[in-house]
Amino acid sequence: MLTPFPESEAIANRRKRVYNRLHSRTRIAVECAFGRLKNRFRILLGKLEQKTPKRIGKVIQSCVVLHNMLLAVQDGYVVLDTDPLRPEAHHRDENGGLVVSEQPFSHLLGVAIRNDLADIFVP
Repeated sequence: MLTPFPESEAIANRRKRVYNRLHSRTRIAVECAFGRLKNRFRILLGKLEQKTPKRIGKVIQSCVVLHNMLLAVQDGYVVLDTDPLRPEAHHRDENGGLVVSEQPFSHLLGVAIRNDLADIFVP
């Protein structure tokens, strides 16, 4: 998971401030999308009891595919923009990002990707 730059670094650096702002806007959009999915597929509200992360991914992917199919046939289901239970609020990292996986993603690779994105946003 890509994380924002620490606020102490972003204050004095425009590139990092812009990245953090765009990161925040993107995170909000993703959180809204997950909220909509969890509202429609209640299995996503609790802890997924699957044996492997790969199977958890397949459950989530299946929910996304079903959601898109239902949208295509206009099933009339009203999707709320917010999830009133907000269980993901209890699963955030120290920077406020959602913790999606217990498996560590290479920190150095994540930092490199974040820096590359910041360079794209503010050349």
